[in-house]
Amino acid sequence: MKSAVAVTQEIDNLEIAAKELASQIRGKLDFGRNYIGVVYCDADVDVGKLGGLLHADMGMDIVGLTTTATVERNGGYNDMGILLSVMTADDVEFSVGSTGELSKENFSETIKNAYKKARAKVPSNPGLILTFAPYIVDLTSENYVEVLDEASGGAPVFGGVATDHYDLQYQKTFFNGEAFSKGLVFILLSGNVRPIFAMNHHFGAKVEKKGLITKSSGNSVQMVGNQTFKDYVSSIVPVPDEELVIYHFQSTPFIMELPDYEKNEQPVVRALVAIDHKSGAGSFLSKMPEGSMIYLNEFQRKELSESCKEALSNTIKLMDENKDYKYSMLFICTCNARHLLMADTKNLESDILSEYLRNSSPELNAVGFYGFGEICPTGKKSDGTSKNRFHNISFAVCAI
Repeated sequence: MKSAVAVTQEIDNLEIAAKELASQIRGKLDFGRNYIGVVYCDADVDVGKLGGLLHADMGMDIVGLTTTATVERNGGYNDMGILLSVMTADDVEFSVGSTGELSKENFSETIKNAYKKARAKVPSNPGLILTFAPYIVDLTSENYVEVLDEASGGAPVFGGVATDHYDLQYQKTFFNGEAFSKGLVFILLSGNVRPIFAMNHHFGAKVEKKGLITKSSGNSVQMVGNQTFKDYVSSIVPVPDEELVIYHFQSTPFIMELPDYEKNEQPVVRALVAIDHKSGAGSFLSKMPEGSMIYLNEFQRKELSESCKEALSNTIKLMDENKDYKYSMLFICTCNARHLLMADTKNLESDILSEYLRNSSPELNAVGFYGFGEICPTGKKSDGTSKNRFHNISFAVCAI
């Protein structure tokens, strides 16, 4: 597989932007038999129009999402622009699945049908599913992961959730000329693909009061041990008076060991969104199954930096071990909460990315975006299939 990356700061005149991006790619890359384009861009971009223009100009499928900001190996951090990456190969085939707008009532069947249609276009089961997920208030994001995991028989799933500029209402996913507020889009990669995954959140050593979730429903936790969720949290840290608390716990997130947690895997991180002060229940961005262990930990800029370094170091090590396979692209999904914590040092992660890849081949590209949740496997199940997980406040990498 080969790849190339193009960047433009033009987000108003999309005809000019599309021509500029296409010209950059053509100047860097000779297309093989199969190819596909991936776009991360500012939330102010008319992504339906952009996708349609690129699709028409380049003659390939274009898939993407909006984001708060992007990172790229050579261009660094960018909070206002369009980032296009193109992959091409003779021995890898790409097939796009698109659900259209999802609802809580139809999401499972709709995702399975979209997967079935995409799978019919490639000769073998996918070695990787790249996902571009929507943020839907009443539908937790790991639902997409679980359904794709089931539909594919455990193929590795990687990607993240579209974002805007923290408004949580303008984010979009898109496929060619169609843009979606609540649509899941994904790419099946079939053939000679050997994905490598690394995910890290690297918290401090201080652990506050582990508790067992004894009563929950979906993304809502009612009881931890014999306490209401609110009382459990209040026994550790002060609880704000308001209902919406998502930005109060950025530096003290909730760590969760799922019921099937094993000591050799990283626990997942969960973002608390709201607290019902009357019932004492807490609502999260993700499912919170009974039997899980949760606890608070600290997460500051030092931990943010260390988790980025560790994920990239692990990725490079694993690539070096696969000497008979040439890696061409790193896809990165890092969390919007991390973006907030960086404050006035927004280039922190992009600088680390450039530093860690300084000795890598110039043909190795790396692109990433800040998402409202990260999707990345954390290992293998006993049957050898991927242990696909949804994360928060994490730095996730996929090398292909």
